[in-house]
Amino acid sequence: MLNDLFRIDDLPTPVMHPDIIEINRKLEHLTLETNTQGLRIAVERAKRQRLQASVRQVKQDLALPCPDLMVIRNELNQLRENQNAINYQLDGENARTNTLSFRSLSRICQILAALIPCVTLPSESNPEVKILLQELTNTIQHFGVHYAASYV
Repeated sequence: MLNDLFRIDDLPTPVMHPDIIEINRKLEHLTLETNTQGLRIAVERAKRQRLQASVRQVKQDLALPCPDLMVIRNELNQLRENQNAINYQLDGENARTNTLSFRSLSRICQILAALIPCVTLPSESNPEVKILLQELTNTIQHFGVHYAASYV
C-alpha cells in the first residue's frame, strides 16, 4: 500500500554523469588495491615471523650439546695440547741445533783463519781461499745475529 502511494517503481532514475561513474570506478579500484597491499603486508609479516621462529628453533637445537660433539671437542683440545707440547720440544731442539751449528762453524772459521797463513798455497788459489774464508765468516756473522754465543 505504501508503494502505491508513492509509486517508487515509476520514479525516473537519474542518469549519472560519466565523470561520477569514472570516479566511482576509480574508488572501487583504489579500495581493491589498498586491500591487496594490506594482504601483501600481512603475508610478508607472517612469512617473516615463521622464518624468525625457524631460526630461533635452529639456534636452540644447535645450542644443545650433542654427546658426540662434546667428545670431538675434547679430543680436539687434547690434540691441540699435544701439538703445543711437541712444538715446544721441537723449538728447544732447533735452538740447541742452531747454537751447536753456529759454534761449530765459528770454530772451523777460527781454525782455518789460523792455519791459512801457516800453509803455503799456490799463488793462484790464495785469493780464492781468502774469498771462501770471507764468505764463511759472513755466513757465521749473519747466523750469529740470531744465535750469538757467549765466547764470540
